[in-house]
Amino acid sequence: MRTFLIAAAAMAAMTLGASQVQAATVLNVGWTTDCGKSTCFDENGQYRQTFSRGAFSGPVSISQLLMDRGVLGTLDGKTFRLSFQLNDEELGTWGQYNMGGIGGDQLWFGGEQFTWNPEDGDLVLVLQITPPPKPGAGGGLGGFALREDGDGESAPFDGGDEGDGGQPGGREPVAAVPEPSTWAMMIIGFGLAGALIRRRAVVLAQP
Repeated sequence: MRTFLIAAAAMAAMTLGASQVQAATVLNVGWTTDCGKSTCFDENGQYRQTFSRGAFSGPVSISQLLMDRGVLGTLDGKTFRLSFQLNDEELGTWGQYNMGGIGGDQLWFGGEQFTWNPEDGDLVLVLQITPPPKPGAGGGLGGFALREDGDGESAPFDGGDEGDGGQPGGREPVAAVPEPSTWAMMIIGFGLAGALIRRRAVVLAQP
């Protein structure tokens, strides 16, 4: 079982050219040469990745991001905040969320949408973790892409362990995120199941 942040971030459906109908392009967030499982975040709990203006042409529309946390990972209980910056000014924020629990979290960040014009400067993705993780806590960043038919599903991208930049993975597509009420029912269900198991153990232990 992985006990580190499996993947945080990425993506975004980007349309190149406002008047042209084109397939979605992935804004990939993957490993960098100086970022491994234990070194992704600095001492302040921040990870930054820059997308160079020279790599894109035409307006880029940033629509949504996805964060995925491993089950019972060492980053449980941390607060995650995602945002983009341009010339040291924040463009859009996808909110703050506390991660943890009995299941891995898959959260859609569909916050403020904005358009990035590459000629205005490099775009910086900022992932902030509060409080900062302890040294060696680990973390990995990978990307996710929208399906071109726009049905709301996504195809996962593996972050990789050796700096591969987040190449497409062979895993099954990530399903839509459960509603809060669904999560509540699941938690209650697991709680009831645990109570029944403990009660049965007590009954069996009695003479």
